[in-house]
This record gives sequence, C-alpha cells and structure tokens, in this order.
Amino acid sequence: MTKQSARASRCCLLISLMLIVCAPALAQYTDSLGGNWNNPASAMITNIIMDRYARRRLEKNLAAKRAGASSSASTSSSNPAQSAKLIDASVHFRSTGTQLKTGEIANLIGAGSPQMLAIMTTILQEYEKGARAAGKPNDLALALSFFFATNASVYHDAGIPGDAQVMDLRNTIASALVEGNALNGVSDRQKQEMYETLVLFTGFAFGAYQEGKQGNVESLKIGQQLAGQNLLAVTGISPDKINFTDQGLSIEREPAAATAEATQASSTQASSAPTSPQNAPSANVNAGKLVIDFEGNEVRANQIYGGKRIRVNGTVNSIDLLKDGRITLTFHSPAAGYAHTRCFFNKSQSSRLAEIKGGQEVTIEGTVRGFGDDLKRYVEMENCIVP
Repeated sequence: MTKQSARASRCCLLISLMLIVCAPALAQYTDSLGGNWNNPASAMITNIIMDRYARRRLEKNLAAKRAGASSSASTSSSNPAQSAKLIDASVHFRSTGTQLKTGEIANLIGAGSPQMLAIMTTILQEYEKGARAAGKPNDLALALSFFFATNASVYHDAGIPGDAQVMDLRNTIASALVEGNALNGVSDRQKQEMYETLVLFTGFAFGAYQEGKQGNVESLKIGQQLAGQNLLAVTGISPDKINFTDQGLSIEREPAAATAEATQASSTQASSAPTSPQNAPSANVNAGKLVIDFEGNEVRANQIYGGKRIRVNGTVNSIDLLKDGRITLTFHSPAAGYAHTRCFFNKSQSSRLAEIKGGQEVTIEGTVRGFGDDLKRYVEMENCIVP
C-alpha cells in the first residue's frame, strides 16, 4: 500500500549508506529470497496465485472474443460478510511477538552488519504500522499483495502502487488461497516466517529504489534488480511478464484453464486415435510444482506422472550438450526444495533449442522418468520436444 511504501522509504538513508558497502555483493546476488521460499507450503501458495491470474487472463481474452456475451458473473456467497470473515481468519496469523526472520535475512545480505539489522528491523516495523492502519495486521495475503504490487512497480519503474488496487489484489489473493486450501495445516509460525520474508526483501528493494529516485542512479539500478530477482525467486518466470497497473496484477503465463480444456479435448479424441510418445500429453505442470510433488511424496508422484507424457512450463536455467550428442534443458525451480526439472532431447531438436535462451519461459513436452539418481538432484524427462 502507498502508506506502507512511504513508511518503508524512511529507511532510505540507512539503505543508502549500506549500498555503498554492499553494492558489489548485491550486484552478484541472484537468490534474493535466500532460499526462504523453498518449501511445500510456499510452493502451493505460488502455484495457486499463478493459476488464479492465468485463469483471469484467459477469461478476459475469451470474453473479448464473445460478441454480445455478458462479461459479468456473480461468484459472491449468500452471506458475503461472513465469508469475508472466514477468509480473513484463514490468512491471518497469531504473531509470536518477536521478529523471526530479520536477523537471518540481515546476515544474508550484509553479514555481521549491525546497520543492516537496523534496516531490516525498521522495514518490518514500518510495514506493520501501515498494516494495522489498514485494518489487516498479521495478514499473509496483504504481505503477498505488497510483494507483487511493489516489486512489479519497482522493476518496471512505475512508481508507488495505489492503495485501492493493492487492497483489491489482497482480497483476490486471500480468496484464492482459501478456495485452494493452500493454508490448510500451515502453522501460525510458518505464516509469520513467510510474511516477514516477503516484507523484508520487498521493503529493501523498494528502499533502494526510492533512494535511487532521489538521483542515485546506482541505487535505482540495484533496487530494480532486487525487485526483479524477488519476483523470479517466487514465481519462476521472468519479471518482464509480471506487471501491476491501475487495472491490477497481470501475469503472463500459459493458463491452467486452457490446458485443462486442451487436455479434455485431446482425451475425447484418444479413443479413436492411438497414443504415441509425440502426442496427447496428459497434463501441463509447472516445473517447480513437478519437483515439489516428487520431493513431497515420490511414490505418489510416480503414480501420477511416472511414464506419462506431459508438458512442463517454467523458466530455463541452462541448456547443455552432452558427449553422446543429446541435449539437456534444465528448468529453474525456485519454489522447490533442492531438485530441478531436467529434460533430455535428441539431435533433431537442436534447431528449436538453439532459439531458446537462459531466463526465457518455455513449455517442453516429454515423458516423466522420475528422479535420475540416488542424490535426487533432478526430476528427469526423456524423449523431449519443443511443441
């Protein structure tokens, strides 16, 4: 929110001093959430938000193509006030009364610096003042809204996000998390840790950005870089595809709804056409979710995916040529624990792969093999193609 962003900017003087010391390290820092978003709960939260906005984008596109069709649809419950209270209760957490992540994150960014600890402490305190003023203290959905709106605005140099749009985003995210049962079994402490992580990294990027707007070109560049890394670390897609405007949040991603429709259509044709390794993929899955599913329960994941032809979407980490002539593409899987999704291609796909760059979002089709070795570093797919 604007008031929260303005409060975060009060840390600009401290941040300015720290940037002089930390700029070389920050310029090379590529995991801006420091691994703090690498757990099953946060992965589910990310996927639900991404799917919600992918579906919203698809619905808008379909509505625009339907001449004379009504674009409005009522999804409100019979008792909106009661429903809102239940949603608020689900995304709210009971605070431990202490800051859980400030010391860890301060040490991650500026090891052993008391000034950095002071910055992080102040960022969280000022954000919480704003959250209380907005009537949403200890609210994970508001922290997520602050994260997406602020980082997207900073990355695209779009200024300070508006209060009304941020609160609307918060309400949409809160509803999506409850409808998707994303917070079932998530403890108050886990919610607080995720909340603090989102606020601290976002507040630091915003503070650097605000300092840069006062004429410090290097600070502006670092703020935008950090904001982009924040978005990439949580969503796994290029920040170029994430925007926040007066129309709200926009995430360019292949919609789950479109995939479901395509899958349903292909399944109706399967009875009259034989299935081959090059057609009829059974699902479309984000690379981060595929890894989370295998790390969470390998037996169940093998039952769901093992030996099946699927499409995987995500951000490319690297493309490598093996000694035997095969080519591998590895996806960046920020929402997952330790493993990555790795796809194997034969030489026939070299021309298509030559057009892909690291950091680009792509969709790959292949057959799931499962974990490739005893160390479980990769969930592997074979006979892959670029559809």
